[in-house]
Amino acid sequence: MALYGINNSINGFRNDMNGLKKVIYSIKNSINGINNAIVKATYGIKNSIYGLNNVIYGLNNAIYGLSNAIYGFNGIRNAINSYISLKKHPLHVFTNTLKIIIKYM
Repeated sequence: MALYGINNSINGFRNDMNGLKKVIYSIKNSINGINNAIVKATYGIKNSIYGLNNVIYGLNNAIYGLSNAIYGFNGIRNAINSYISLKKHPLHVFTNTLKIIIKYM
Protein backbone atom coordinates (compact mmCIF):
# COMPACT_ATOMS: atom_id res chain seq x y z
CA MET A 1 0.00 0.00 0.00
CA ALA A 2 2.83 2.37 0.92
CA LEU A 3 4.52 1.76 -2.43
CA TYR A 4 1.24 2.50 -4.18
CA GLY A 5 1.00 5.79 -2.29
CA ILE A 6 4.64 6.68 -3.12
CA ASN A 7 4.02 5.84 -6.78
CA ASN A 8 0.93 8.08 -6.79
CA SER A 9 2.96 10.86 -5.17
CA ILE A 10 5.66 10.53 -7.83
CA ASN A 11 3.05 10.58 -10.61
CA GLY A 12 1.38 13.57 -9.03
CA PHE A 13 4.74 15.36 -8.83
CA ARG A 14 5.38 14.53 -12.51
CA ASN A 15 1.98 15.91 -13.46
CA ASP A 16 2.70 19.06 -11.45
CA MET A 17 6.05 19.47 -13.24
CA ASN A 18 4.35 19.02 -16.65
CA GLY A 19 1.77 21.60 -15.66
CA LEU A 20 4.54 23.97 -14.55
CA LYS A 21 6.33 23.41 -17.87
CA LYS A 22 3.13 24.39 -19.70
CA VAL A 23 2.80 27.53 -17.59
CA ILE A 24 6.44 28.46 -18.35
CA TYR A 25 5.91 27.88 -22.10
CA SER A 26 2.76 29.98 -21.95
CA ILE A 27 4.62 32.84 -20.20
CA LYS A 28 7.47 32.54 -22.74
CA ASN A 29 5.01 32.70 -25.66
CA SER A 30 3.30 35.71 -24.09
CA ILE A 31 6.64 37.50 -23.74
CA ASN A 32 7.49 36.70 -27.38
CA GLY A 33 4.10 38.03 -28.44
CA ILE A 34 4.67 41.25 -26.48
CA ASN A 35 8.16 41.61 -27.99
CA ASN A 36 6.77 41.13 -31.49
CA ALA A 37 4.08 43.72 -30.83
CA ILE A 38 6.69 46.20 -29.59
CA VAL A 39 8.90 45.58 -32.64
CA LYS A 40 5.96 46.06 -35.02
CA ALA A 41 4.85 49.21 -33.19
CA THR A 42 8.41 50.55 -33.38
CA TYR A 43 8.55 49.90 -37.13
CA GLY A 44 5.14 51.55 -37.51
CA ILE A 45 6.31 54.64 -35.62
CA LYS A 46 9.55 54.72 -37.63
CA ASN A 47 7.61 54.48 -40.91
CA SER A 48 5.27 57.24 -39.74
CA ILE A 49 8.27 59.46 -39.03
CA TYR A 50 9.68 58.68 -42.49
CA GLY A 51 6.29 59.53 -43.97
CA LEU A 52 6.20 62.85 -42.12
CA ASN A 53 9.74 63.57 -43.30
CA ASN A 54 8.63 62.96 -46.87
CA VAL A 55 5.69 65.33 -46.39
CA ILE A 56 8.07 67.98 -45.06
CA TYR A 57 10.43 67.45 -48.00
CA GLY A 58 7.47 67.73 -50.35
CA LEU A 59 6.39 71.00 -48.74
CA ASN A 60 9.97 72.27 -48.95
CA ASN A 61 10.08 71.41 -52.64
CA ALA A 62 6.75 73.16 -53.19
CA ILE A 63 8.12 76.29 -51.47
CA TYR A 64 11.25 76.16 -53.63
CA GLY A 65 9.05 75.73 -56.70
CA LEU A 66 6.98 78.78 -55.76
CA SER A 67 10.15 80.73 -55.08
CA ASN A 68 11.50 79.80 -58.52
CA ALA A 69 8.20 80.77 -60.10
CA ILE A 70 8.42 84.17 -58.42
CA TYR A 71 11.96 84.57 -59.70
CA GLY A 72 10.70 83.63 -63.16
CA PHE A 73 7.89 86.20 -63.00
CA ASN A 74 10.38 88.80 -61.78
CA GLY A 75 12.61 87.93 -64.71
CA ILE A 76 9.69 88.40 -67.14
CA ARG A 77 8.80 91.70 -65.44
CA ASN A 78 12.41 92.85 -65.68
CA ALA A 79 12.55 91.87 -69.33
CA ILE A 80 9.36 93.86 -70.02
CA ASN A 81 10.71 96.83 -68.06
CA SER A 82 13.96 96.61 -70.00
CA TYR A 83 12.04 96.55 -73.27
CA ILE A 84 9.99 99.58 -72.20
CA SER A 85 13.16 101.31 -71.05
CA LEU A 86 14.80 100.49 -74.39
CA LYS A 87 11.96 102.20 -76.24
CA LYS A 88 12.15 105.27 -73.99
CA HIS A 89 15.86 105.54 -73.21
CA PRO A 90 18.08 103.30 -75.35
CA LEU A 91 21.19 104.56 -73.54
CA HIS A 92 20.07 103.26 -70.11
CA VAL A 93 19.26 99.73 -71.32
CA PHE A 94 22.83 98.52 -70.98
CA THR A 95 23.23 99.83 -67.43
CA ASN A 96 19.79 98.48 -66.38
CA THR A 97 20.64 95.08 -67.81
CA LEU A 98 23.95 95.05 -65.93
CA LYS A 99 22.15 95.99 -62.69
CA ILE A 100 19.70 93.10 -63.16
CA ILE A 101 22.49 90.63 -63.95
CA ILE A 102 24.53 91.74 -60.94
CA LYS A 103 21.43 91.64 -58.69
CA TYR A 104 20.71 87.96 -59.47
CA MET A 105 24.32 86.71 -59.47
